[in-house]
Amino acid sequence: MGKEFSCNVKPRAEEPWVSIADGEALADWDHETEIAYNQNNRQVEKYKFFVKTFDALNDNEVYGAYHEYGCHRVRTFRMALTEARRHGMDNMKFFAFDSFAGLPETTTATKSLWLENPAALTTTEERFRELVEDHGIYTDKISTIKGFYDDSLTIELQKKFVDEEDKIALATIDCDLYESAVPVFDFIEPLLQEGSILYIDDLFCGYRGVATRGVGRAFLEFQQRSRFKFFRHLEIGWWGRSYIAYIDDDAPNGIL
Repeated sequence: MGKEFSCNVKPRAEEPWVSIADGEALADWDHETEIAYNQNNRQVEKYKFFVKTFDALNDNEVYGAYHEYGCHRVRTFRMALTEARRHGMDNMKFFAFDSFAGLPETTTATKSLWLENPAALTTTEERFRELVEDHGIYTDKISTIKGFYDDSLTIELQKKFVDEEDKIALATIDCDLYESAVPVFDFIEPLLQEGSILYIDDLFCGYRGVATRGVGRAFLEFQQRSRFKFFRHLEIGWWGRSYIAYIDDDAPNGIL
């Protein structure tokens, strides 16, 4: 029968009413197949988010730039390029913020990969460029900003963005770590507008799923000092969530 790979739920006309892989189907299942299985399912969920979100941005007439903080393997970045093209967002600019050298050192994370081999999450700037060039969408509208965020996201760069670039329509924040997320939120504050969507990729990842740690902690702290408030928007798999920025002085703040 071979390995059962896809998680697509298929209905059946009898018990248990859905198709479930059995022992025969999983007889040769191994760790490599598990990794592929998980990645397939996760990337499907992420791409669904981008399909829905670019539809929402277009329909709500939220115009501006795409920012991505953490661009390893260029998966979500290419999803954004594709859906922007599908929706005719020819004026959108795309900014990739990454160290292009993996994660910085951390003292807060609990996920073993982040602690023991942070360089494993490295996609070089050259490889990033190769992948987006091969993708062939809006290649002349893509800019990279290289460096760990506490070094690269300077006040001078922030001022340059405020003076010269569009407000943010969508920002993907895939920082993994509390230490990385804090300077990101501070950097984007003056670049937000009502209707800006923030996709926080690792809200429930890396800290035993506790969202008041890691990136979630950074987001909660940011909400206390930001002039914006945030509605919950979409759930992305088990790990992420998106939010829509708005301004309302009478509304409560500090949601997850």
